[in-house]
Amino acid sequence: MSNDDIQKTAELLKKLEPGFLPFPIFEQVARLVALPIVEFIPLRRSNGQTEVLLIARPDDDVLFPGLLHTPGTVVRATDISREGGTDWVPFERILREELFDTEVGPPHFFGSQLHASKRGAEQAQLYWVEVLAAPKIGEFYAVDQLPTGLIESQLIFINEAVKHFDRHHSA
Repeated sequence: MSNDDIQKTAELLKKLEPGFLPFPIFEQVARLVALPIVEFIPLRRSNGQTEVLLIARPDDDVLFPGLLHTPGTVVRATDISREGGTDWVPFERILREELFDTEVGPPHFFGSQLHASKRGAEQAQLYWVEVLAAPKIGEFYAVDQLPTGLIESQLIFINEAVKHFDRHHSA
């Protein structure tokens, strides 16, 4: 890129408001930087075994059509807590838009991970949540018999979450 191209690109980017980006721009930003993301790994104990709640991506999803995933979101510049509150906007978005207000316990932080996904590098903040009632979306799977069609980069998240969840429940 020439210096002139760089200046033109920078001037165009100045026109964008912080927050949700148009997809073609998001795609290129995701290619260039490590995106901050938050992942919830929803778990429960059933019949003596740990299960994970997985949600299918829409069939028309550009990057992961029809694949199963754990709920998560990209952290946006506009996600700063409103009016000094204690709720964190990415958590609210995951609960509302990904889990459709399925009743879960509090998030338990268990780690962060820099990893590669199909859209680019991601810096994931990882939390497990215990599902407390019937889910409003998705399906439970035994963690020792995960299905095919799962976003591969999330296998590490799920395995680590299960270790922490099981330790929490054996204490």
